[in-house]
Amino acid sequence: MEFSWTANSTTPSLKRFLLLHGISHRLWAKQKQIGGRLLLNGHQATPDQTVADGDVVALQLPDEAADKTVLISNQPIEVPWFDDHWLVVNKSAGIAAVPGPSGQTDTVVNRVKGWLITQQSRNLKPHLITRLDRDTSGLMLVARDAVVQGMIAPQVDHHQLRKDYVALVAGHVMNAHDLITTPIERVAGQVARQIAQPGAGQTAQTEYWVLTRYDHATLVKLRLHTGRTHQIRVHMASMGHPLLGDALYGGPLDLLTRQALHASELAFTDPLDGQRHTVTSPLPEDMQMAIQRLSPLK
Repeated sequence: MEFSWTANSTTPSLKRFLLLHGISHRLWAKQKQIGGRLLLNGHQATPDQTVADGDVVALQLPDEAADKTVLISNQPIEVPWFDDHWLVVNKSAGIAAVPGPSGQTDTVVNRVKGWLITQQSRNLKPHLITRLDRDTSGLMLVARDAVVQGMIAPQVDHHQLRKDYVALVAGHVMNAHDLITTPIERVAGQVARQIAQPGAGQTAQTEYWVLTRYDHATLVKLRLHTGRTHQIRVHMASMGHPLLGDALYGGPLDLLTRQALHASELAFTDPLDGQRHTVTSPLPEDMQMAIQRLSPLK
């Protein structure tokens, strides 16, 4: 695979130019070991060569072979959008994001690997940029090569990916819109998280908007400004509005047996060309059926 850029100013060295254009320090250190080639105006170049305005810089890397430790799953995976470097998958509830102790054969990574093979992709190693809990449904961003994985890291670190969710929560959320800023911490010896004491825990920000109020529940849109484990579930439960179906945080189980949380919209900027991409996903069937059993407030 080859990545190329046209310089619009002079840069002290080719290495500096590539680092400024998003090539990570880790990939730079690795590229020579895996057979990478640096080109300047179509000719083999060295890292210390000066880059002038108008020069064309290229980095050539071998295609990424499949990870032999990751098994192939031929189970279907919904891919609402993809291009040569990215794909967005629409994960069903009940599927883990990555192989782990609870399953090695049928996760998002296993299924994407199978999808890449059927697409005859040259790169066969998926890199998850965003993840979801096993029982949360919706959109996940996947990089199709390590180069763009590294290039999008600043967007992840600075929370510039937009991740919107829709949830059904217990009770009537009174404020039509608010920003929850209480920090979150681990519960010792448990998978659960909790609201931290003042001065402790990790900062966490969840913004929400009420969409519809029902007799026993509220449909809300939520936006993550940070990405803490179980952030939405903990924040909503702390307000007295746990998600429907969320047994871990005290949600009612009469309409759903998994947390009623769906990653409905994902937006990111492609670091290669600066294009902004937005992908949306409708509510899954189980959440739609739960809503049908509720009566809207008038």
